[in-house]
Formats: sequence, C-alpha cells, structure tokens
Amino acid sequence: MLLGVVILTSCNPAYKKGKDGLEYKIISSGNGPKIQYGQYMQLNFSTYYNTGTKDSLLNDSRTQGPPVIEALDSVSTPIAYFEILRQLRKGDSVAIRILTDSAYKNAPQMPPFFKKRHYLVTTLKIVNIFTTKEQADSAREASMAEQIKKDSVASIAQLAKDDKTLQDYFAKNNIKAVKAPQGTYVQILQPGTGANIDTSVVVKTLYTGKTMDGKVFDSNTDPSKGRTEALPVNMTNNPALGQNVITGWKDGLTLLNKGAKAKFYIPSSLAYGAKGAGQDIAPNSILVFDIEVTDVLTKEQAMADMEAQQQKMRAMQQHYMDSMSKRQPDTSNKR
Repeated sequence: MLLGVVILTSCNPAYKKGKDGLEYKIISSGNGPKIQYGQYMQLNFSTYYNTGTKDSLLNDSRTQGPPVIEALDSVSTPIAYFEILRQLRKGDSVAIRILTDSAYKNAPQMPPFFKKRHYLVTTLKIVNIFTTKEQADSAREASMAEQIKKDSVASIAQLAKDDKTLQDYFAKNNIKAVKAPQGTYVQILQPGTGANIDTSVVVKTLYTGKTMDGKVFDSNTDPSKGRTEALPVNMTNNPALGQNVITGWKDGLTLLNKGAKAKFYIPSSLAYGAKGAGQDIAPNSILVFDIEVTDVLTKEQAMADMEAQQQKMRAMQQHYMDSMSKRQPDTSNKR
C-alpha cells in the first residue's frame, strides 16, 4: 500500500501550484462529469511525511474505517483544497503536498520529528460522487454496516489469536486460570464468600491494570495515579448506578464474589481492541488486571452509597469555600 502511495506521488504529471502553499497533481483515471459544488464525495485518503528520500505513513482511512463522505463546498472545505477537489471526477486520484514550513508557519512549533523543507503529502481517491444528501446518507449507512461486519470478523480472529497467546503463557508459567463466558481468563488468588456477581448488583473494586509486559497504566491502589477509592462497577442496566467498564471486566467479575482477589487476563477484543487507548495501550493489547472485590451492593444500596458520596463531596466543597473566605482580608471598615 505504501509503495502505491510512493508511485502515486512520484509519477507524471508534475506538481502544479495551488493556493496557500499547496502543490498538487491529478492522476485522472475516472470518467463522467466533474464533481459539482454542494455534491458529496466518497473518498479514501492517506497522509505521510516525505523527507525527499523516505516516506513515513501517518494515517490511512482504509485501515481506520469506511470511506469518508463529505460535501464539497467552499464553507466546510478550505478554499485552497476546494479549488483542487472541484477538478476531480469519480475514479480520479490526487496527491496534494505542502512544505512543513508552510503547514506550521502559524503554529508555535512543528512536531519534533518534522524538519523544515520536508513535505506533508495527502493522497485522495474519489470512490463515488453523490448528488443529494439522501444518497450520501444511504451510502454512509451501508459503509458503516459493512465496517461493523468487517470489525466483527476481525474481532473473532483476534480473540482466537489472543486465546492461543494466553494459553501458551499459562502453560509456560504454570498458571491455573478459568475461562469466563466471553473469553476473559480469571486466576483466583483468594476466594470470596456468598453468591457470584451477576447483573443485579454494583461491585466495589480495587484494581491495578497492566500490559502483558508488566507496565502499569492505571490503578486505584497507587496514590500517584490519582485515585484511591474503590471503583463502583455497574453490572446492572441502570447507567446511573456506577462506572461502566470494558467488557472483559464484567465478564471476569461473574466468576467472583465478595472478598475475592483475582487476576484478569483480558483479550484485546474484550478491552480496547484494534484502536488501543492512549500511549500506554497499543492496538490489540492483551491486558492484565489485579482485582479485589471489596463489596457487592444491591441497586438500592448502590443508590444510597452514591447519594452519600455526593453529600460528602458537597461538604468538602463547602469546607473549601469557607476556608478560602476566611483567608480573605476584611476590608469592610477600611476607608
């Protein structure tokens, strides 16, 4: 795919000058009329950083979801790009480049790995053109349905891959873990008491989350992470009763009860999937959580607990405001 991008941006015709520092070249392989003002374009795009000798792909819409559908107008489309895009037909491709100096001339600084006199290049291919909003909306819905289907197939394949990775890891490290209904593996370190957790309760938990290589990315037992109170995990269908969590947590909690301590091994498709989360959780990461169930609350108990926490918060805020007001000098008798 990257080779295709390089070919696209290096073949004839030569780049033409556009507005606002843009340069472009159109590879015309389409037919039919050019896109008109107010019509909708369905397109694939990719962007990369070009040093003159090396191309680094930054993003590609074909790996991030369905084709993008946007209206072509001079309001939502920057005028410099509008002047280029209105020359295209269905099936046409265009490469648009701009020097990093121009792209970041009004910014405080450019990203540290960018250098002056290098290029940012965007390649676009017009997949389809729609004349009405209704046509565009229908195509968008069809694309989303197709993407959901692809994501589901990919998720099933990734779950199988992660399952094999975890089973090999357990065998190598002599770990005994039980598989929860949806695929989370649970290593029970300390059994609890009472009935197993179900969808009628809210669960108070202490936890530490790690990647498979042991890097901690979140915790409510470590003050440096900013949270030290038990997390109320909402297992019910009432969104007001507590925190919603990743699927793997809810899956694993069904094997625990009050007082239990366990380690969850959560396949990526039951965590943050192909998108990952922030800098610490890469795409398709298996996650490991140390979990302690400190309490199991009924819906009524959970509601009462929330109200108590809110009252506590209000009291703390009032105390803070009172203390701040006492620090203000009294100037009422000063002239």
